[in-house]
Amino acid sequence: MDALSSPLPCLKRAPVEYIGVHAPALETQRIGGIPSLEYAATDAALLSQSAPSVRISELIALVKQTYALLHQESDLTPSNPLIAEAVSTLSRLVTQTYSPDEVQRVLKDTTIAPLRAGLLAKLSEAECLMELFDSRRLHDQHDLSLAELRRYPNWDRYEALVGAELELLARLRRAGDAERPIVFVGSGPVPLSAVILHLQEKVPVVCVDVDPAACESARLLLERVGLGEAIRVSQGDGADFDYAPFRHVFVASLVTRKTHVLAQIRRTRADALVAVRTAAGMRQLMYEAVDEQAMAFAGWRLLGRSSPRERQVINSTLFYRLEHI
Repeated sequence: MDALSSPLPCLKRAPVEYIGVHAPALETQRIGGIPSLEYAATDAALLSQSAPSVRISELIALVKQTYALLHQESDLTPSNPLIAEAVSTLSRLVTQTYSPDEVQRVLKDTTIAPLRAGLLAKLSEAECLMELFDSRRLHDQHDLSLAELRRYPNWDRYEALVGAELELLARLRRAGDAERPIVFVGSGPVPLSAVILHLQEKVPVVCVDVDPAACESARLLLERVGLGEAIRVSQGDGADFDYAPFRHVFVASLVTRKTHVLAQIRRTRADALVAVRTAAGMRQLMYEAVDEQAMAFAGWRLLGRSSPRERQVINSTLFYRLEHI
């Protein structure tokens, strides 16, 4: 996870669900005086079978109750089964298929729109704690290896996301840049994207993250799997990092102050090809979408977008380069 000048310590969330914790199905109960939904594994399936108008109403109700739960619970770590199951349920629901009208109905709902910023902030905090928990659990394993890391529950989804990004990168990068190192801003304590980028491209990768705890845990994890030299972790703000040695920059979807990061890229490596992760459709309930109009106004030319075929992957990626470069 990453945190670039944010009140929260971590910002980049795993593409889907909590891992490391398998929360049991929960009975309906009252939380803070508000009746909770049953955050059971069957909720998403039941909602997907509802009539269109009914399932949207139910999704709106679930989002509001998830928001309330995240703000009422003092423990947002994976040890709290209420939080673990709520986030997993929301993840499953936002990756279902919705029409554009349904998406707009939810995102512009007068009861949902005011909650989105607070919802994203709490989801960031909760998943930061989750990923730090998983990282420490992994690097404390006696028999940890790269083969064992590949069995991490979210590995396949990250591999689908990064694989789609690399297909587009291969078409967009300039001649002679294939062996250039890559920098990943917002790598977090379990830097799977950086690991897969290195394994696929066979180039050095630098992870940038502002959170000291995330950096320390990521370094230990990379050392344990034998990648401590190939993948370096740099603790600091992506808005202050020197991008001069890098032609390819990846920016995690929940990196805050993206405009400041992009301004620093403009100052230090104006010809860089920049991949910015974003979210579309109902996935915007969990990730903030990149403002493409603002990017164009700032002089960033959209070269392409990657969308993994794996439905359960929440992020898509926009590739930019400055105009006239």
